[in-house]
Amino acid sequence: MSQAKIHDVRYRPYEGEIKGSTRRAVASMARWSALRALGARRPWTAKIVPVGLALVAFGPAITVLGIKALLGSDLSDRLPGDIIPFATYYQLVAFAILAYAAIVIPETLCPDRRSRVLDLYLSTAMSPREYVLGKVLASAVPLLAVTTLPLLFLYVGNVFFSDTPLGYIETHLRELPTLFIGGILIAFVYTLMGLTIASLTSRRAFATVGFVLFLLVTGLIGGLLRGPLDLGPNADLVNMQFQPVWLAQKIIGEAPADAIQNGPLQRMETPDTALLIISNALIVLVCVGVLALRYRRSDA
Repeated sequence: MSQAKIHDVRYRPYEGEIKGSTRRAVASMARWSALRALGARRPWTAKIVPVGLALVAFGPAITVLGIKALLGSDLSDRLPGDIIPFATYYQLVAFAILAYAAIVIPETLCPDRRSRVLDLYLSTAMSPREYVLGKVLASAVPLLAVTTLPLLFLYVGNVFFSDTPLGYIETHLRELPTLFIGGILIAFVYTLMGLTIASLTSRRAFATVGFVLFLLVTGLIGGLLRGPLDLGPNADLVNMQFQPVWLAQKIIGEAPADAIQNGPLQRMETPDTALLIISNALIVLVCVGVLALRYRRSDA
């Protein structure tokens, strides 16, 4: 027979530090949501696709820097200017960015809806607005790995392999902050679009397919309006697939029209800058509005 005895039964007040803000909770939720989306604490197969797409996004930069390492000081005699202008880099890795967004973003939101733990989050001091903010951070920060880091890697490599590193920095100093701005813009807009579609379903596969179909269908409509109907580049404003990318290219600074004549890096005619700013702003407003409606109550 057990000799255990209960000597006292009472409640003790919490004597630790009391945090009056939910910022730590939001940051913690964002961190673990992002890690889960990237495959943390999941089978190794869940890590292959995010890591593989990130390597694809770095591929052109690694190739360019490898060529520079091989050619050395003879590069200027063999290849005029930058091999890949920063603004046109997105044309090479567009598929990787879109695929990364379509796979990672739904994973940060749909499991909570499928497991019905949203009420658990909102039963604490965390508000629906803070919950959505945490999911935006969880989706956008990993997306920066394919929208910003490859271009920064290419920039640092160009400085390293330049005959005059300080001269390269001085010549391309304006481009450095624009690489951050452009990458953040793309990640933020794609994140809002992906979360908006994911908020409509608890199935990650449905959210991924819906996101891809939404971008493809609007892209086809834009191509139809611009091509057979010959309505000009501004007709592509209905194309949600490249709205943030085109604006980011204009922010970074597009290559001269005659810099590259053929191939995947040739300059494309895109909508006017002012119209792209308005279009991206409308996308953000619509997405924020839908998310606010979907998460205005604990039973969202």
